[in-house]
Amino acid sequence: MHPRAAEVLSIIERHFMRLERFGELVAEFPSPIESDRLGERERSLHSLSVALCQSNPATFEFRAPTRSIVGRALDMAECNFYRLLRHACDQVLDGESALLLRRQATERLQEVIYTKIVEEVLSDIVSDSTVETKIRERSVYSLSQIWDRRLTYRTREFFPLLRAALRARANIDVRGGTLLGTEEMFALFREGCDPEFVEFFTRPDPDEDEVLAFREFLFGTSVESLRELENQMQQAGANLVRLGHSETAQEVDEGTVLYEFFRTRFLQATARRLAGLPGPKRTAEGYVMIAFLGQRTLDPSPSPSPE
Repeated sequence: MHPRAAEVLSIIERHFMRLERFGELVAEFPSPIESDRLGERERSLHSLSVALCQSNPATFEFRAPTRSIVGRALDMAECNFYRLLRHACDQVLDGESALLLRRQATERLQEVIYTKIVEEVLSDIVSDSTVETKIRERSVYSLSQIWDRRLTYRTREFFPLLRAALRARANIDVRGGTLLGTEEMFALFREGCDPEFVEFFTRPDPDEDEVLAFREFLFGTSVESLRELENQMQQAGANLVRLGHSETAQEVDEGTVLYEFFRTRFLQATARRLAGLPGPKRTAEGYVMIAFLGQRTLDPSPSPSPE
């Protein structure tokens, strides 16, 4: 056994107990799907939906329930705990046991990241007055499921299409080539991406911004940078380009890479929308989510989460 194994295990145990207490604290805040009354004032999922659908990106957090705010902090605490487990594998384990624990920690870390991404996409839709009210209301319902079931929520139950697309995208090697994206699309399919996700952007009449958002998703590069690359190719008389991504000085876990991949595109798209700049105003995930919610009939009564 590693000479400092006992110390490492003690640290893990303390972190785990803190997470347990944190989860209990989150559960003490009122559930967004339950009704409550304070004097003559009634709080319910309907009243929450009305309030959030009147919000904008600047006011959304002040209208969101406390349980949602505290829950996001719990997500980050979970992420850091799973990173700790990954480091522990390097410190006190070896062989198959280390590989198994590291894989399990990585899978749990990624599941938390999927939930964070879905929550941010839904929150963005709710706080955007240009989106149809019905879709915003359905987004509130979906958010309420995350906020109510933070510790047991699984994206595969509610948004398997989006989860499969993110999972597949995290596993493909982006080459660039002619910048048409054909090779990257086939790679998505090989890694288990739901064809419906790709078909949304390759249908006969997609909006131009939707297509551009999909290009950003495929290449992990902004449309502005892609246009610059295309101009350089044209000027150089080249028909191929290699998209390389800079290496970091230290190892970055897969969950962080996945979240940064989404978050960078999300901030760029939000900036374009708020400033009225050309280019996609949402991420590819956002466009697909709006289409999905526009077609979906949601049951207002939540069901227990299977484990």
